[in-house]
Amino acid sequence: MSEQVPSLDVSGAEHDAFSSWFASLPDTANLVRLFDRKSCVSVHGPAALVLAQQLYGSTSKARPAGGDVEGLPFVTLSWALLPSALRFLLVDPGEHSVELYEGSGTNWTVAKRGSPGLLRDFEGELARAGDAGEGSALAAVTLGNLEGLRTVGIASVDPASHTLLAAEFADDDRFCVLESALLQLGVRRVLRGPRRGRRRRGPAPGRARALRRGRGPAPARAFATKNLDLDLQRLLAPGTLEQQRHVVEGRHASAAVAGLLGFAELLADAAGHGRYALRPLDLGRFMRLDAAAQRALSVTRERAGAGGSSAAAGPASAASFSLFGLLDRCRTAMGKRLLRRWLKQPLLDLEELRGRHDVVEALVHDIELRQALRDLHLRGVPDLEVLGRKLERQRATLSDLCQMYRASSRLPLICQALRAHEGPHAELLVNRFATELERAHDSEHLARFEALLETAVDLDRIPDEYLIAPGYDAGLQEVESEKVELEARIKQLAEEAAADLGLILDKSIKLEWHKFSNQRLRCLRITAKEEKLVRKKLQAKYLELETRKDGIKFTNKPLKAAAERLQALSCEYDSRQAALVAQVVSVAATFCPVWEGVRGVLAELDVLASFADVAASAPSPYVRPVMLPRDGAELVLEACRHPCVELQEGVDFVPNDCRMVRGESWFQLITGPNMGGKSTFIRQVGIAVLLAQVGSWVPCARAVIPARDAIFARVGAGDSQARGVSTFMAEMLESAAILKGASAASLVIVDELGRGTSTWDGMALAWAISEHLMDAVGCPTLFATHFHELTALRGGVGVKNLHVNAAIDPASGAVTMLHQVKEGSSDKSFGIHVAEYARFPASVVEKAKSNAAAAAAARIGADERDGKRQRVEQDAAIESALLEFTNLPLSGSDAQEAADALASWRARAQSLLAA
Repeated sequence: MSEQVPSLDVSGAEHDAFSSWFASLPDTANLVRLFDRKSCVSVHGPAALVLAQQLYGSTSKARPAGGDVEGLPFVTLSWALLPSALRFLLVDPGEHSVELYEGSGTNWTVAKRGSPGLLRDFEGELARAGDAGEGSALAAVTLGNLEGLRTVGIASVDPASHTLLAAEFADDDRFCVLESALLQLGVRRVLRGPRRGRRRRGPAPGRARALRRGRGPAPARAFATKNLDLDLQRLLAPGTLEQQRHVVEGRHASAAVAGLLGFAELLADAAGHGRYALRPLDLGRFMRLDAAAQRALSVTRERAGAGGSSAAAGPASAASFSLFGLLDRCRTAMGKRLLRRWLKQPLLDLEELRGRHDVVEALVHDIELRQALRDLHLRGVPDLEVLGRKLERQRATLSDLCQMYRASSRLPLICQALRAHEGPHAELLVNRFATELERAHDSEHLARFEALLETAVDLDRIPDEYLIAPGYDAGLQEVESEKVELEARIKQLAEEAAADLGLILDKSIKLEWHKFSNQRLRCLRITAKEEKLVRKKLQAKYLELETRKDGIKFTNKPLKAAAERLQALSCEYDSRQAALVAQVVSVAATFCPVWEGVRGVLAELDVLASFADVAASAPSPYVRPVMLPRDGAELVLEACRHPCVELQEGVDFVPNDCRMVRGESWFQLITGPNMGGKSTFIRQVGIAVLLAQVGSWVPCARAVIPARDAIFARVGAGDSQARGVSTFMAEMLESAAILKGASAASLVIVDELGRGTSTWDGMALAWAISEHLMDAVGCPTLFATHFHELTALRGGVGVKNLHVNAAIDPASGAVTMLHQVKEGSSDKSFGIHVAEYARFPASVVEKAKSNAAAAAAARIGADERDGKRQRVEQDAAIESALLEFTNLPLSGSDAQEAADALASWRARAQSLLAA
């Protein structure tokens, strides 16, 4: 990598002393200690090797102390590289805690602390890395059994919105609901409480990945609820605890909240006291998406191939490998965070969804408004979430306040642009955005914030300096005036000295600064050449301060006295500036609640404008979906496309229709060759449903979509060696989650279920799972398979067979994948053709064809032998039936007895012949 490693400018003895002190620190697992060296940051010990490899690409950058091979390794990081280091340690993958020390020698103190989920001390650095606030939600979880049911208590906090969420619910033995809740909330760090209630015997195959970021289990005392009421009264807005007491009535939920308060250190942050709201976690508000579904649909993670078929072949930008990368055309950091959260929280409420679709429609059709919002008004808006939290803790600087001032000054322009829209959704844009922003900017709110900044800040010095205006405070004005007079006096004294020495000021003699003993004094400097000419007079009348290669610094008594007075005034000025800045920040912090509302409105507008831009600029425009209630009986996607695959370079995407009707084609089986597009087809249907319920338009010519309460996916499972899980077991675990969690209002997509075991076992399982989804669940299902036997499935929900089309050249035998989804099942396998496409050696391909022909001949021979045996057995059955008829006791019997005997023979004969 091109990044240069800064040098650590300390003596060997000092470094040896530091190494001994560092070795005396307690060894805490996964803790990385950073040391502020003013010019850079140093990291010591094993963590140095990790960061050297991650940031510089080589552990050789981590040098042993003092050149001793056995010494303590260390690596230095520039301040520009620090955000990337913090992102690796705290966010992605985020497996470390961090302490930043300030000091020198062996006298160091911790200035900042952070861990995954506890990022507030490093928000500024992470904002520069583009990760502030992402995945920062914390959660505490308690597990137990209540009345024979596995019960989960969960509590989560979002510091940005000052919201505590809590819930208690029953879950299955794989914690499917818990995993979905943690993914929806974007939880990065989980504190696990001790199990409560009677423990079930035997291991529960729970979803370890749902709690893989967990820390715990924590001791029971961390979840003690004895002081919960007192803690909540301090934290919540006055008078709200009684209104929300039902949220923490369950013992598991209350224990989770108690554990969370200590884990997140909320009570230690006085700025948040009285500002939080406690709300129930509504598990039914959003679509459920487990980790398997998010991977299958490439929601936020980049994948090596978006579609899993030849349609995905070819180079592509990294952004096109995820829906977040596809939709992220946001202009603000707040919008990016909101988009990531929306993708994990698709809506179920149709009215709320239609509102989002209406806004996107307005912006799609009003190009001028869309471009004005994205390229003029929202571009360059600062990260109001990070700035707001700094202001809330009164750690903001004047530069931060000026950034917020610029954002505030744009609000009237945004409102004006929104009110100028004349489409059918003009009233919605005004009510949803313009009115809210105007209310925030009125004379009682941000207009007063702007007036404060205009009065307090010296705007003429921006952007060079951010200072309090002298006229804001009489004392500051007095000091400033005296400083100006004194600086003029110093300039006059310098000119007199220059004339005395026969030199010209600012040419052969210069007025400069001299630093010593934490002071900065004005002085004069001449070069060594000039010094030789004036040496006698210089020695007689002046005081030499310092001799360097660039010249000699000196002063005289009047200049020294004036410089010392200027130094004293500068210290007084800086002290008054700091006090006034703190005062201004304190007043500005009272506007934090207003800024919270503003950033929420701007983030939503930014995301919806991004949706509109994606819909309008796609290779083929997106369409607004028609949303139906969850009991809707049809899902129709005409000319549907995979939005990520179609953006890949060199791909001419073939759209396909999907029509699922309950009672006719609610369960669809897709057969056909590998690389033919089966995986892409079923995924693009899932993506279209997801996009529609996020609020985006969809890549189709027409879309009718019933809202889905969950999307379940079993696509492309692989080994998980860390969990000791084989490919087949991974398939079965994901399938079990589908069977237990899916409802009639879910959407299920399954790709090649039954691999990793024998053909007949795999087919039997696929058949049984398919029948369960049809008969017991009744949800719309797309089932891609190579088991052609499944095409004989029938069910009350309606089964339809589809296949992906391919063409074979009769002369060469070459296969061409057409990527067209047609009705009916595939009539043959294309495995050998795919092997040829993958450029197998010709000898291997020919041997495979020979083996296939021999197997086909053997099957034909077996079929002929089976047919001959069946004919022989049938002839024997007929002969036996005739012989039995001849032996019937008909003579000597009355009519009734003869009729009964004949009827009995007839029944036996029919049974025998049927067998």
